[in-house]
Amino acid sequence: MVKRTRRGAALAAGAAVIATVGVSFYFFSSNTGESIQRRSQRPNILIIVTDDQRGGLGVMPKTRRIFQHGGTDFSNAFVSDPLCCPSRASIFTGSYPHNHHVETEEQAANLVQASTIQRYLHDDGYETGIFGKYLNSWNIKKRPPYFDRWSIFTLSKYGYLNTPWNANGKVSRIPTYSTTYISQQARSFLRSTSTGGGHKPWFLYLAPAAPHFPYTPAEKYAHATVPKWSGDPATSERDRSDKPPFVVAKRNVTLRMGKAIRRKQFRTLMSVDDMVGEVFRQLSRLHEASNTLAFFTSDNGYLWGEHGVGGKDFPYTESIQVPLLERWPGHVPAATADPHFVSNVDIAPTILNAAGLRADSRYPMDGRSLLDQTAARKRLYAEYFKDPKFPRVLSWASLRTRSYQYIEYYQGTNVVFREYYNLKTDPWELNNVLADGDPKNDGHAGRAAILLRRARACQGATCP
Repeated sequence: MVKRTRRGAALAAGAAVIATVGVSFYFFSSNTGESIQRRSQRPNILIIVTDDQRGGLGVMPKTRRIFQHGGTDFSNAFVSDPLCCPSRASIFTGSYPHNHHVETEEQAANLVQASTIQRYLHDDGYETGIFGKYLNSWNIKKRPPYFDRWSIFTLSKYGYLNTPWNANGKVSRIPTYSTTYISQQARSFLRSTSTGGGHKPWFLYLAPAAPHFPYTPAEKYAHATVPKWSGDPATSERDRSDKPPFVVAKRNVTLRMGKAIRRKQFRTLMSVDDMVGEVFRQLSRLHEASNTLAFFTSDNGYLWGEHGVGGKDFPYTESIQVPLLERWPGHVPAATADPHFVSNVDIAPTILNAAGLRADSRYPMDGRSLLDQTAARKRLYAEYFKDPKFPRVLSWASLRTRSYQYIEYYQGTNVVFREYYNLKTDPWELNNVLADGDPKNDGHAGRAAILLRRARACQGATCP
């Protein structure tokens, strides 16, 4: 892979063309020649979102070839919130949970559907489809708004075999392994949009259950070999007294358990890799791969025993960092590793940019277009709101830079615990310098607290 620290000239040129198209044609009526020209230039949009994927690209050769070799790998990509429903709402809206108001797994109904990327694309004439997981607490009997075709489930723990699906309004259990079924539905959707004529672009959102618990692999991968892993410094951390009390109390995940979870997760991702390969083979047959802006990402990461805990919900790196890959031949640099800070709130504004659309002024997006070289951020923000399903994990907010991560935990409006890690000397977050009673080594904690307070109330361009 070719590594660059700045995005190439091709990206700048592509972004300039897109910006020009958006300014020139967005306000023309649909029956003008100019509008027809813009509509014919719009890219197809594909988003693939896995569930709880921290790593695993090593067992996904097709995905690496298509996205890493054919596009850009954002090596410092993070989520707005390491919980499924809030994070997916951020992908749809380009906003942090405190602005889209889906703050817990039970609040899918809070999502303002008019603020979503599917609404913008659907209203602009895109054919829209969703296959896979939608939002956890969504009523499975209800149609996902602004999607023309859909087959959705809502809970990944039931999302592998004999899964309850709402398929275009009919709710039933489908026995097919769910990742295979999603692939079949996606390819059918692509074939039907291709034969429809009229140069109508499409938006396709694919969301397999993998690699979420219970980590059920397809039969052919049930005993597949995965790369070995011996843990990391955080899995062998012995003194955790500097962590929040609920983290210390919950330290019950051993390295052995973490290895077993990782192995099972990776086996489920092998089927996702098959799905990616099959979808892109279909795109190639339809001659649409080159005009498709595609993303591959996850809704959150996963801890495999770091700091004695497992799962997500925590502000630590392994929980909030995710794969994020972008592909659009001729517009996005190929075979490139981009080290800039990016967030999943950046996906929706990137899509609007590419399609020549603007966000509704009632719903300003907090993210930044990945097609804009000038929009690189210095700080990353993430937040988490106490969820009734996970009552021991307190609400928290985090600010991260190249040199530090600062975290506050809350009970109501009160800050009850703080963490500050020097990421240059302590990348595994082993030493919370705010817990040693020595203010001389507290780094930029005071300044970080001020910036975090602002971020918690940010909206649109005021967000980090």
